[in-house]
Amino acid sequence: MKLMRGLAKIGLLMAVVCFGCAGNQQKTDAKADGTPQINFETYEHNFGTIAQGEKVSYTFKFRNIGDGALQITDVTTSCGCTASKYSTEPVKPGESGTVEVIFDSYGREGKQLKSANVWTNCSEKPVKLQIFAEVK
Repeated sequence: MKLMRGLAKIGLLMAVVCFGCAGNQQKTDAKADGTPQINFETYEHNFGTIAQGEKVSYTFKFRNIGDGALQITDVTTSCGCTASKYSTEPVKPGESGTVEVIFDSYGREGKQLKSANVWTNCSEKPVKLQIFAEVK
């Protein structure tokens, strides 16, 4: 009976050690995947003066300066008059991608400031891109 309890304790101890090793392996594997980091060439663009009703766009270029694959998960814009197109495939370390921001000035007048929030796997906070225009 004592032998059975002793074997049960040894078995339990081995199970705990094995689970601990598995947990450490996961952390090591995640670290091996690296950490992506996004860096845009510029974070704002001024279209200058444009005619009311004109559609303009600007392509923001970025580079993954981290050591893990970068993924854009979403791009949200500040207004229905602003849309976006972006790289949907993962961007490997050292490679580049784009986020295009399109502004439709129909029904707009005067100074315009619009933004696009770029959500990635780099951070819980988005990267903010801004566009400016004077609509005449």
